Amino acid sequence: MKFNVKKLYPMGKTKAFNVTYDDGVLQDIRFVEMLNKYSLKGTFNLNFGLMENEFEWIHEKGYVIKRLSKEHALALYNGHEIASHTLTHPYMQDKTENEILYEMKEDKKKLETLFGSEIKGFALPFDYYSDLIEACAKKSGFVYARISEESMSFKPKADYHRWRATVFHLNPELDNLVEKFLATKEELAAFQIVGHSYDLDTENMWDKMENIFDKIASNEDILPMTTIEMVHYLKAMNEVEITDSEIINNSDEELWFLVEGNIVCLEPKTSFRR
Repeated sequence: MKFNVKKLYPMGKTKAFNVTYDDGVLQDIRFVEMLNKYSLKGTFNLNFGLMENEFEWIHEKGYVIKRLSKEHALALYNGHEIASHTLTHPYMQDKTENEILYEMKEDKKKLETLFGSEIKGFALPFDYYSDLIEACAKKSGFVYARISEESMSFKPKADYHRWRATVFHLNPELDNLVEKFLATKEELAAFQIVGHSYDLDTENMWDKMENIFDKIASNEDILPMTTIEMVHYLKAMNEVEITDSEIINNSDEELWFLVEGNIVCLEPKTSFRR
């Protein structure tokens, strides 16, 4: 009989939380300030080509939605993850393989040059996804690809190139899901909110989102993580072997467990025996 083992996140946390927001718009300035206030982490999915010309458009409710300049973006997102959202945010269903690869690889390359770090994540523009787009994401060197479909679940993800966030922030179930997440006993539970910061203006949601952040930050069981941190950690956990008397960490990551009621940190390539 196996001994009693529960997989944990770093520092012995039982749950992980992230927001993944698209487009890199001016409202991100206020949004990042709010994340930082609560020591939370965001993943920001950027289109370098639209940052370059500070593209703007008028929302149906009259708000001007404007892309951040490269200079603003470089100064803003420190401590958060930058991911690709394609170079120009195109509709993907009519694109050839070469066109898709260009949108992905060029955005990745230019974002890496701007931010001086590797871009490992990709977030789909709009909602069309296909086997071809998935294959292109892998060819472009992305460790994960976030699609538009919601999971509505806290279960750890396994399909990293069809990664689903938990819920879109305009979903009427958002508040209920937050309460369920705070109460869940799911092993390695993860909650990820996807959206655009300009929606917080157009739908008057700033106070609602801050209230959610306050609840999340006040819960000692929850670890703020970027998407890539979640992916790396969950991949490492998938390499673990648990026998009747031993936990074997085959990964290159430090991993955490609750073993017979005690928190255990297992270094890379090591094992724990009872």
